Order: sequence, then C-alpha cells, then structure tokens
Amino acid sequence: MKKTSKKNWILIIPAASIAVVSWQYMSVFGTTIATPTDIEKGYAAFGQFGDYFGGLLNPILAFLNIALIAYYQQTSVAKSAEKDVLFRMIDSHAKIVSGIELKSNGESNSGLRAFWIFDSEIKERYKQLPLNLQDTASKKLNDLVQVYSSYYHDSYKKQYLGHYFRNLYLIFKTIHMSEVFSEEEKQHFAKVVRAQLSHIEQKLLYLNCKLDDGREFRKYVRAFNILEWIDDKEFDNYDIAFSTSNVIKADIASWS
Repeated sequence: MKKTSKKNWILIIPAASIAVVSWQYMSVFGTTIATPTDIEKGYAAFGQFGDYFGGLLNPILAFLNIALIAYYQQTSVAKSAEKDVLFRMIDSHAKIVSGIELKSNGESNSGLRAFWIFDSEIKERYKQLPLNLQDTASKKLNDLVQVYSSYYHDSYKKQYLGHYFRNLYLIFKTIHMSEVFSEEEKQHFAKVVRAQLSHIEQKLLYLNCKLDDGREFRKYVRAFNILEWIDDKEFDNYDIAFSTSNVIKADIASWS
C-alpha cells in the first residue's frame, strides 16, 4: 500500500506543479490568448507564453528529478544495509544452534542433535504422567505444556532454549518492524528464516509460545505463518491422541 502511494506521489507532484503554474498564468492574463493579426507577433506571443511555462516549470521539475534520485538512492542503500543486518542475524542464529551442547547418557550432543534430545526428554517426562483414558486432547495439551514449562524452567534448559528463542524472536521482529522492506519482501525473508527451522525446532517453538516467556512471539508466528507445516500429528510421539485431534492447529489459528 505504501509503495503504491509513493508511486502516486511521483505523478501527483509534477501534475500539481503544472496546474499551479497554469492557474497563476490564467489568474493574471485570463483564459484566452488573443491571436494577433500579424503572424510574426503571433509567433512572438506564443514564444513568450512558452518561455513563461518553461522558465517556471523547468527548475521545479529538475528539482523534483534530483529529489527522486536522492530518495531512491537512499532507500536502496538503507534496504541493502538492512538485508546485511538480517543475514548476519541469521548467520548468528545458525552459530547459536551449532553451539548448543547437551550431554545425555554420557554422550555429548550438539547442534540439531541436541534438539532431538530436548524432544526425547520432554516426551519421557510426559509419559510419566498418570494415564487417564477420559482426558480430552485439550487436557492432554495442557499437561504437555506444563511438562514443557517444568523442563524449561526447572532443569536448566532455559540457558539453551531461552537464548535460542530470544534470538529467533529478534530476527522475526526485525523483519516485521522494517520500514524499508515491502510486505512481499517481509514475507519472503520470513520464509527464508522459517526454512532453516527443523520440524523439532518448530514443535518446541509452539510449546515455547505457550509459556509467558514466549507469548510475544505468537504475533509473528501468525503474521508470517511460521508454523504452517506443524499440526497435531507432529505431536503423536508424545501422545497418540494428538494424531486424531485438531486442538493444536486450532490453537495456533487463534493466536493474534
């Protein structure tokens, strides 16, 4: 919308300049031009008329041309600089992921392998809950969120996951708040970032958004459809009940 508005102004300003000059001429000399009987005087009159328009409009249009060139150069430089910042942030995030190191069963797991361990440990905690066949999918989801909250806050995993999600949040916030990217470009860059996320990372992102710590992330999840490919079936390794429900997909759709 903003881009279309700027294009309109490019046409409106010159048209308005011509209108103002024409109005000024007509207010002084009237709306008719008397045609002299002498052809040479007629040529001279129209020559003076053209000089009037050219003398006033040429400097105005030249100034507008220079201003437009300066504006688009500035916009291009700003957009290039913001792209550079964004891709540096994406590169930094990749380093944060590769720098995560988690020990499990005496083995050291780093990078995306650590997220498999996060997922496995959360599942094991969830499986320890008392089984109640009467529980609805919504109740099971609430239990899963409580398990994740305990895992996140009470088992020192916040030092890994907190840093990870804060940086990811900042990347999407930077895209969303940009004043130089168009809406189409914002969606494109958001898709580039989303493509870097594994399914397990997206599952944990959903669970993290259910915590108070991650509530602000929800608006970017919805704005950029970050969890487009995540549905309830992705959580059936925790509980088979999720595979036939729509509680998680509906929950994501309700975020604003």
